[in-house]
Amino acid sequence: MTSVVPKTKLNLAVADAEEAKVWIEEVKKDVASEEVSQGKEATYEKTPSKFDRSEPNFGELPLVKSPEVWTGELANGMKLYGIENNELPLVSFDITIPGGHLLDPIDKSGVSSFMTSMLMEGTINKTSAELEEAIGLLGATINMNSSTEEIRITASCLAKNFDKTLALVEEILLEPRWDEKEFIRLKQALKTSLKGREASPRAIASINFNKLIYGDNTILGLPNSGTLESVDNITLEDLKAHYNNLAPRKASFHITGSITKTSAEKSLSSLATKWNKEGVAIPEITISQKDKTDQLYFIDVPGSKQSVIFIGKLALSATNPEFNNLAYANEILGGGSSGRLFQTLRIQKGYTYGAYSGIRPLQHIAPFIVATSVRSNATLPSLKIIEEMITTYGENFDEDDTETTKTKILKGSTRDYEGLNDKLNILREMSKYNKPASYIEEDQKELVGMSELDFKSIIEKYITENNMIYVVVGDKATQFEEVKKLNKVVTELDINGNRI
Repeated sequence: MTSVVPKTKLNLAVADAEEAKVWIEEVKKDVASEEVSQGKEATYEKTPSKFDRSEPNFGELPLVKSPEVWTGELANGMKLYGIENNELPLVSFDITIPGGHLLDPIDKSGVSSFMTSMLMEGTINKTSAELEEAIGLLGATINMNSSTEEIRITASCLAKNFDKTLALVEEILLEPRWDEKEFIRLKQALKTSLKGREASPRAIASINFNKLIYGDNTILGLPNSGTLESVDNITLEDLKAHYNNLAPRKASFHITGSITKTSAEKSLSSLATKWNKEGVAIPEITISQKDKTDQLYFIDVPGSKQSVIFIGKLALSATNPEFNNLAYANEILGGGSSGRLFQTLRIQKGYTYGAYSGIRPLQHIAPFIVATSVRSNATLPSLKIIEEMITTYGENFDEDDTETTKTKILKGSTRDYEGLNDKLNILREMSKYNKPASYIEEDQKELVGMSELDFKSIIEKYITENNMIYVVVGDKATQFEEVKKLNKVVTELDINGNRI
């Protein structure tokens, strides 16, 4: 296809050919490793204006005030958490039940996730199509899913339709259909999805990173959706047995929107009466941290045009008093598009579409992770940049970074608690980690009170490069010898994490 840009405009765009060479990168083929530069930054004159377009001086840091939260408890032991918000005639709510993937047997990993999918495929009195229609006629949404540490059924609706929507949630939860045909269909669809996952370099990297971090002898080292082998072991009877774990004793009901505490409790009276059984104890999972120094694991995806990189180590649990401090300390490194990882690997180098780092909140110990996908021929340069950035992060963290961190987080969070789902997340945080309603304000005070020395101490304790494992998924033919130049102990794995 020929260009439709007029020749005159093209000439204007590249009037000076010598200058153009500075910022137009040459496209190279069949190059195993390539360095690129940012290029010459554009300069321009501002258009004159009679309006004052200068930026105002920064005011005081905006601190968020915690919303008013009401709490309660049903006769069946389920805890209630609510935030009344009458801006719109809407309600969002969920029932969160501890367990989830933690209750999966290792040889049947994925049973919890499979069960939640099955529960959405109809009830005793409604087929899958009839249930979907009933939800649609209310203008509501109802979903159910299993995560690492809990099962959650979520819903949103018009406030006037709350009772009818809650009745459907109750029906889904207490009157499962267990249709054999739907089970067979869902199982085949799940196996097809898991098979397709084998072609995804990012999925391969994520799954094997978790396996290396936690080990394959704990359920945390296996994917929530299971594996082809574990899903093949799951029967309909297994789903029914796992369903018996759903109990209200340690469950929480979170609700926010245009509804009062009195109305919510009245509407929940039916569920309090009908759902009344004892659950099972969640097993204690022992996670042994093994010292792994300078380890890199390479997984071949032949012909891959990108390399997926996961780097990290087990850090701490969200119940640890230093969890927030680590999250704050990470902001400058990889907390978003303004982080150094993103700015260097994407903006300056053009190696990737994004690069981030962080830690996921879990009751169990969770890893600190750096993750990105880079051009295949930029694998080694990217690894060197990340290695250097992590290694020197603590020593280079200064007073300006301290103030920037506080400003970014506090100003960036000013609208984080406005939506109904945002308010639901506040309630979930309170119930899961036994936090007071004022925890948002307390977290802000903690951040404001951190000094440069506090940040450095946290970085030196948890963001230590030589204790992190590297997982690289890419094209072996062009990149395997390249990654060996990083001076790590390189081990090759297959896509299932087995040593080659």
